[in-house]
Amino acid sequence: MNVRVFGISDNSTLIPLPETTLSASWVQDDIHRWVDIEAATPGELEDLLAPFHLRPEVLAACLTPERSERMMSQKAALYMEVPTHLGWDQSEKPYVSFLCLQSTVITIHRDRLHTIEDVIRDLDGDVPLYANNSSALLFYLLVEIGKQTVNAALRVREEAEQLDQACHQDPNALDPQKISTLRRKISHYAAVHDDHSYVAGVLQTVESAAFSFREQSRFFGETLPLSGLAGQIIAGTADRVSSLQRDYDAVVQNRVESRLQFLTILSAVFLPLTLISGLYGMNFNDLPGMGIKSGYLIVIGIMLATAVFTAGYFYIRGWFD
Repeated sequence: MNVRVFGISDNSTLIPLPETTLSASWVQDDIHRWVDIEAATPGELEDLLAPFHLRPEVLAACLTPERSERMMSQKAALYMEVPTHLGWDQSEKPYVSFLCLQSTVITIHRDRLHTIEDVIRDLDGDVPLYANNSSALLFYLLVEIGKQTVNAALRVREEAEQLDQACHQDPNALDPQKISTLRRKISHYAAVHDDHSYVAGVLQTVESAAFSFREQSRFFGETLPLSGLAGQIIAGTADRVSSLQRDYDAVVQNRVESRLQFLTILSAVFLPLTLISGLYGMNFNDLPGMGIKSGYLIVIGIMLATAVFTAGYFYIRGWFD
């Protein structure tokens, strides 16, 4: 288990604090804190959160390893589960649990493969909080998680554009495995964004000691417009990836049609030959040309001439294009 505690300075920046044990007095003093808990077992979490005397349903949501409650608002606590852009190829999608108390934000990092630095950037730098309180910190964390999702979607768009350029140069260069990977990624990012939009919307209805939208509406009121902009970017990327899939489907269809066209031409060219050989084969004892020198050669010549004429006819009609 890894526990890190940050305070918010007078300059609205994060500063590391030496504490590793949580205290009930934190929700009463004037210091606003962020506590990040990583790789904790349910038993360790229960011991850490015991000083806050959380209601049973909130505590149960914090201790459950799987997603249970996307949003739970009570008088003294606000609980949220926010997925991240990571883990598009994992069966169990990673997420971060937020427990907001009166002056403390606790994040329970559920992802075993990544650290919180993969989600939140500039932890040790000058974090641009709009105020030195826990609500400003919550705003920063939510916006940063959403920003990383959009950045991941933009990287998918860049890959899709590169594949699109390669497709224009050589349509056969499209790799279905790469397209499938891009589709899985953007599908994951779209699902993550939907959850972010839900959180942004529900937050605007919360009025409690832990969080009051009315008091923070100046900034949290912008989360839904930001979410809408992010949704447009992700939707545009999904359209680009779908366009690649359509291009690949068209290439495969052209290949199939070319093969069917070749088989049709082959059948059409050899149909008269089959007819002639069948007629002559049925009358072996009375084969025309038996009394003529080189009769077989004449018949074979007629068959070849028929094949050449048929092939030339289809070529002029454009069947070989």
